[in-house]
This record gives sequence, C-alpha cells and structure tokens, in this order.
Amino acid sequence: MSIQLVIFELDNKEYGIDVKAVNGILRARKFKISTLPGTDKSIEGMINLRGNVNYIFNLRNKFELIEKEISDESKFIMLNASDSTIGCIVDEVTDIVKLNDEQVQSTPNFICAGDNNYIKGIGKFDDRMIIILDPEKIFSSEFATLQNAFIKQEN
Repeated sequence: MSIQLVIFELDNKEYGIDVKAVNGILRARKFKISTLPGTDKSIEGMINLRGNVNYIFNLRNKFELIEKEISDESKFIMLNASDSTIGCIVDEVTDIVKLNDEQVQSTPNFICAGDNNYIKGIGKFDDRMIIILDPEKIFSSEFATLQNAFIKQEN
C-alpha cells in the first residue's frame, strides 16, 4: 500500500493531505473572502467559486500559530470533506509525494486524543517529517459551529 500526499507548509512545518481528498489548489490572492459573523476564529469566511459558496478555514488559527497576512504565495487547498468542498489557507503548496507503508508511522494515542484526532500519522520522506492530516476530522468541530450559526439565523 502507498499514499500520495499534497504537501504544504505552515510556519515552516510540512503537512500532508491525501491527494484523493484534494479538489483543487487556488491562489488565495485571486479571491475575496467574505467573513461570517458569530463563527469560530478558524473559519475565515466564504468565497464564491464558480457560482458556489465555499467555506475557507484558517489552519494557522486551528493550530494556534502566529497569524499572518495572506501573501502572494498563500494558497487555498480545496478539499472534499463532510459532503462539501471546503478550503484551507496554507502558506505554500510545496510538493506531491508518494509514501509506502514503511514511510508512514501511526500517531500514538497521547498525540491524537481529544481535539487532535485529525492527525493520521507522520510521514518520513528523505530527511523530512510530514504531519499527515485527516480532512474528514480536521474541521468537524468547525462544521458543528457553522451548522449552529445557520440554525440561529433561521430562528
């Protein structure tokens, strides 16, 4: 077995997401993000992509990293997750790599417990360490926040 990952950077650390979950990679500067009041700070807002509303999440806020302006290098990685297409702001998309089972170490329980259960494992590629994320789990609490915000607006 092997896994192919889209590799991206946040704060000079490398993260990977299964290429099968990636719907596209967009230049962040080409889109205007409309904010959503009353939502979690990791929900940056929404964009209009080909006539569809897509929600954009800020991984820097999710991972409690130092906030940074969107730069010319910033990208949105569009993911198929939770029956919709969502975007994640990342500093840069750097690579696509294929790892075999021996190159992926599962995450110990003490790391993937509680709110960190979105870490699937650690990929070892040459001298690089890549944190492999689970797109279905990474934003589950934010999706609940979004659903609650829409329910409140309807009432």
